Amino acid sequence: MARKRFILAALVLVAGLVAGPDEARAETSFNFLFSVNHVDNDSQLFLNLAVSSYGYNQAALDPVLPRLKSVEGDLPVVLFLARKSGQPVDLIVGLRAQGLAWSVIFAKVNVPFDVLFVGMERDPGPPYGNAWGHWKNRSKKFAPKDADVVGLVQIQMGSRWAGMSPYELARARGQGKHVHSLVADNKGRPHKNKAAAHPAKSSKSDKPAAASSKNNKGAKPKAPRN
Repeated sequence: MARKRFILAALVLVAGLVAGPDEARAETSFNFLFSVNHVDNDSQLFLNLAVSSYGYNQAALDPVLPRLKSVEGDLPVVLFLARKSGQPVDLIVGLRAQGLAWSVIFAKVNVPFDVLFVGMERDPGPPYGNAWGHWKNRSKKFAPKDADVVGLVQIQMGSRWAGMSPYELARARGQGKHVHSLVADNKGRPHKNKAAAHPAKSSKSDKPAAASSKNNKGAKPKAPRN
């Protein structure tokens, strides 16, 4: 009997590993991308603004979202490159799904790195000063790292939403501030207003629970649900 239980547990574990991240990603809800009412944090607000500002609907993005390893990091770059190159999003996602670096994809869709530094006439300092220097000096071997591309695209997109120039936003990053947070600051964090308007329902049951504990001194407290 014990051996059968062990075999069954092993099969469940293997099935979970086979299903892995793809099924988990497929079950992930991306409603926040298309409706601000589903936004719960600053990062989701930024992505919602990116999708709505670039004019994509759910029907256009639903097929490609499961193919992105990081929706938060990759989706803004996909939308940005699709607009700059005039190519469809599924082509950009397809290239990224092949494991290509963003710098290689820029070259394949004929988009110059200049678009990453619009509004940065001066060295913004870290974390993008090194990339800016190579770009400014027209280094032939210049190929920005993926992390730099993601960050610089966020700056180009977020500049308008944060009410700051790209240079100011890049400087703020060097001071430890995040683009998503600065955008949310300027937008008034609608998701915080939503949370305040709909307080957690569990707070209503606090008093009854406390009262019942007096009548059941010997009873063990129930573990809180996550």
